[in-house]
Amino acid sequence: MSVLGEHDRLLGNVVLMGIVAEIDAEQARVRVDADGLRTAWLPWAERRTGPGVRTWCAPEVGEQVVLVCPYGDPAQAVVVGSIYRDAYPAPANAATLHRTIYADGSRVEYDRAAHALTVFVGEGTVTVHCKTATVTASESVTLDAPTVRATGDVAIDGRLTAQGEIATPSEVKAGDIGLKAHHHTAQGSNAPTTTAQL
Repeated sequence: MSVLGEHDRLLGNVVLMGIVAEIDAEQARVRVDADGLRTAWLPWAERRTGPGVRTWCAPEVGEQVVLVCPYGDPAQAVVVGSIYRDAYPAPANAATLHRTIYADGSRVEYDRAAHALTVFVGEGTVTVHCKTATVTASESVTLDAPTVRATGDVAIDGRLTAQGEIATPSEVKAGDIGLKAHHHTAQGSNAPTTTAQL
């Protein structure tokens, strides 16, 4: 091959497109099929990889990616991003929407035009671990579930309204007066003393 031909080949290899063929998640490497070539194990670019912030979103087998090859050498390539294709099209079509979807149908999205954050996990679970948590809403907070369970003390600063029955095996107190131990005698009659039972 002439020097000019080799130069053209190297230039042509500076940027390649291919399909992820294999992944080694433990080593954070992938192999890519690009222009009939299966690459060596290559790193992929992440959003952040520093001491303070590190992100992880591994490419998947079948994903179309872009390779940047220093000096036109695919052995030194880095996977720098992904490109939609017919098999895996864009998951949204609005410029104001940021959305991540998962294979099981779960999704996380924020629509800045509607000022709406949505987390949908379907049949899965959402878990938050922290020291303290605060939810502040200017109008209301709705918990819509067959059962809502709180473990530990619950303090309510304001009025409590219930549409259904309130049941407890323990004492109910108003100030120093306990409902279970409180005896009430009807005034103006000889009615016997009654004790409320919960």
